[in-house]
Amino acid sequence: MKATVHIETYTMAAYRAIRPAVVSTNIGTFGVCGLTISATINMTDYAYLADVVKNAAQNAGIHRSEYAIITLQNISQPSTT
Repeated sequence: MKATVHIETYTMAAYRAIRPAVVSTNIGTFGVCGLTISATINMTDYAYLADVVKNAAQNAGIHRSEYAIITLQNISQPSTT
């Protein structure tokens, strides 16, 4: 099952730290609008994505209040029967 996830960054510093790390994971389809990074990923990759975001923020000294990870919806696979 796939999920649409938004990573909302509230500061430019958070955006600059998190965006390159997320895009380099290459685990899904990513898009950007303003300071929000959107991803369509497999739900099995969600924990990995969350870890990447957390590590990128920590390495850059970004406080947790400067970003949020929001799962918008699960996308079920169409049946082939």
